Amino acid sequence: MRCTHLVSRMNIFSFLELKEKPNEQINWPLFFVSFASLYIEVLLIRWIGTEVRVFAYFQNLALIACFLGFGIGCYRAKEKKSNLFNSAALGSLVILVGLPFVPWQRTLELISSMLSFSPNAQTWAVGPLNNQPLVGPFLFSAVLISGLLLLVIMTMIPLGQWVGAYLGAAKNPISAYSANLLGSLAGIWFFAGLSFFGLAPFFWFAFAMLLLLLIRPQSQKLLQPGSMLLAVGIVLLAYAGFGNGQIYWSPYQKLQVRPVPNKQFDVLVNNTGYMTIANVSAERLAADPVLKSNYRNSSYDTPFRLTGERGRVLIVGAGAGNDVDAALRNGAAQVDAVEIDPIIYSLGKRLHPDHPYDSPRVHVFINDARAFFRQAKDKYDVVIFGLLDSHTEFSGYSNMRVDSYVYTEESLADAKRLLKPSGVLVVKFEVRAPATWMGQRFYGMFDHLFGRPPVVYHVAAQGALLSATEFVASNDSGAWERAAQPEFAAMIQKNPPPFSLDLRQTPALTTDDWPYIYHRSHTIPRTYLTISLILLVIALVLTRGALEPGKASTWNFFFLGAGFLLLETQIVSRLALYFGATWWVNCIALSMILAVLVIATYCVDRGWASNSAAVSKAVSGEPNNQSPLMPWYAGLIGSVIAIYFVPWELLPYGTLVVGSLFAAAYCVPVFFAGIIFAETFRRCTDRSACFGSNIIGAVAGGLAQNLSFIIGMKALLLLTAVFYMLAAVFGTVWPEPWAAVMRTTLCRRPEPVR
Repeated sequence: MRCTHLVSRMNIFSFLELKEKPNEQINWPLFFVSFASLYIEVLLIRWIGTEVRVFAYFQNLALIACFLGFGIGCYRAKEKKSNLFNSAALGSLVILVGLPFVPWQRTLELISSMLSFSPNAQTWAVGPLNNQPLVGPFLFSAVLISGLLLLVIMTMIPLGQWVGAYLGAAKNPISAYSANLLGSLAGIWFFAGLSFFGLAPFFWFAFAMLLLLLIRPQSQKLLQPGSMLLAVGIVLLAYAGFGNGQIYWSPYQKLQVRPVPNKQFDVLVNNTGYMTIANVSAERLAADPVLKSNYRNSSYDTPFRLTGERGRVLIVGAGAGNDVDAALRNGAAQVDAVEIDPIIYSLGKRLHPDHPYDSPRVHVFINDARAFFRQAKDKYDVVIFGLLDSHTEFSGYSNMRVDSYVYTEESLADAKRLLKPSGVLVVKFEVRAPATWMGQRFYGMFDHLFGRPPVVYHVAAQGALLSATEFVASNDSGAWERAAQPEFAAMIQKNPPPFSLDLRQTPALTTDDWPYIYHRSHTIPRTYLTISLILLVIALVLTRGALEPGKASTWNFFFLGAGFLLLETQIVSRLALYFGATWWVNCIALSMILAVLVIATYCVDRGWASNSAAVSKAVSGEPNNQSPLMPWYAGLIGSVIAIYFVPWELLPYGTLVVGSLFAAAYCVPVFFAGIIFAETFRRCTDRSACFGSNIIGAVAGGLAQNLSFIIGMKALLLLTAVFYMLAAVFGTVWPEPWAAVMRTTLCRRPEPVR
């Protein structure tokens, strides 16, 4: 009883309760609810991406589901509200995904495999289903994924209701919107802090439970079926932490370490086999004659047989240290090892039997490979791309994987630039059927870069030393001359690559504008289309009767949301190109966006951003020949188009300078968009509905982002400009005629049948 009374006294819901004229009491409650909204959103995106493999590659679709639920909640802001979020839906989702039964977990893997099968994309589907897509299992998978998406949407609906209700009740909508932005910013960084300290989902969901208990109606009982269900889910998460092998949570992914014989380890990423920690120590070789005679033919050692000098070696995707260990045992005088994930590096430093990371010849850089290439000044005898194929996306706001910018023509050119005159470039990749076209792509990129096809061969696994297809070329003819030596030539002939060497079959090459290494051509993969269609159907069903197409403001806010989501996507994705696809770059990019929006909102609140007389006429309905927002729309659209045409890659400055200029340039349209939204939001009479239309527009913008698979990422800027042009039409040029036309169309009585 005393504990219950204590929690009741801590309950701050009375502080959140809407009053008649509570303007001074709305901003703090709105801040807390906005904080909770972003926290739950990021939690869902991050967690479901680790436990259901298909979402690891399509996190932006989980983001869209969160946006959809939040937007629907805004539309329902005037309905009766209860808890902060739908704890029953969240608890059901955790239990459904986390049931510790092997057959059920295999079913979830089957779902990902069935949905990920596509002849024009590789998403790491497993098993024979790659070649035998069955309609029945596919439909079952689609239905189950629909159920998971619905639970995500239902979780977010109450959060949207609360935010919409507070925005609608605020006497000063600009001040309230600022509180919303600041709360969102705090939510992002709070979750980033949990990730930084490596805390597991048990703690993420436990904090969500704490928010649920603290922020609740006085009339609601402390223990409800929904909260009980969530509590059961949290217990399951705690149980999962004591599964087979030690589990670690890095800022990027879930890592599970399982010991295997001979002081070796398997490392799983997001429940999928990813890497090993191999033992090739002198003690192990003495005890294993087979490994002693074969390890020189492993994927880690054979590239050094094609090199001349081995003084300085650069390894990107150094992982737990197998490549570094191979470089040291093959005579490298200095090894620069680049690894993006600090937890993977720490595991290698602690667990690797040979302790390569303890060698004074090794220098470790916790950084993105592409960012290191752009910033490096030294020259190397050998540059090696380790097996760094990614099992996760860089950000929920992007369709890119963490390694997307690493495997582009520009990235390989950056690596080639770091080679000495006789230096050798090595790319290792797991090329497997049916996606053998990925090997043909690398083959074509090497040919385009070096002017001749690379030396290429496949190496089978040697114990814990993984298999790989190797692509090797050099600045001089050294690599090809060594490959022509009888012993190595015989090895290549015995181990040919698993794809045709006909350059005419080379698929589209990846570039910084189209960095989709796992996509065969400029098309939208079936998996994206399937889940996007599911989300679209859910959106149409759930928003039926809520959207008011007859109101110009509906479409004005809709297109503002669609345009801004695409603009946000561009910022997050392109800054990763200059500063690295790291978690902190993602957080800083989102923080920069929110900070600029806060500044824009402050300018509107101070009256610096508008003509007060024109705004007064607009609000009062007096005739006004020129909209006060038209100059801002012109600046917004013009700045977006200008960014598209600026040749950023040709600017004669360093990477950090160009990246900073790029970020500053993007702040301009974000500021204009913030001015327009804040000023339009100030005038809106039904602010919860307007905010809901904006969020549903963001859903449309997120789905439109898939067009980058066809037209490239940069062209999305033109689509962004189109969305903002449409927003300008409905917001300034044609609001009243549109409303009149729609009223006439929707309200027209049908002619009697004669």
